[in-house]
Amino acid sequence: MGLPQELWLAPAAVQLQESGADWIDVVDDQPWSQGRGFHRGFSSSFRIRPDRKIWFHFPFQLPAGSLVDQVSLLWESEEGAILSWVCVHHGGMERQHLCPPNQPLTGTPEPFDPPEMWRHYYPACNRLRTDLPISPAITTRFGFQLCVQADGPGIVRFYGAGLRLATPDA
Repeated sequence: MGLPQELWLAPAAVQLQESGADWIDVVDDQPWSQGRGFHRGFSSSFRIRPDRKIWFHFPFQLPAGSLVDQVSLLWESEEGAILSWVCVHHGGMERQHLCPPNQPLTGTPEPFDPPEMWRHYYPACNRLRTDLPISPAITTRFGFQLCVQADGPGIVRFYGAGLRLATPDA
């Protein structure tokens, strides 16, 4: 097997499965964010309405035949929102669960202190990094997507999503 590599997506790559004002409320005091969230260069933020569960999808473009053995997520939640389920979709229609449903996701703190001159542009940050092994590892064929369910009410912020891959030896 080749050397493992990490491949990361920027937070703006995240796709909401459900959107609109019935699902997503105003976040970070930006009225135009209602229904769609707030995508910055460094994070994508969403305020989930009460009694809503929303799937967020991170699509990766990978060469067919790549071997994926771990996914990672940089994230945080506020005001009661939790990440409650994580899975990957691959092979067109196949799904593999990485944690049990309805069990809040945890992570390791990944602090960031912005430069003083830019600090007023950044919201307070309590980022977490969660690394989830994929066992058995997945050989890609028709695509690969990290899927994260978040339960409201509250705010979720994504700072990126990654995966670890190695190309099998020929």
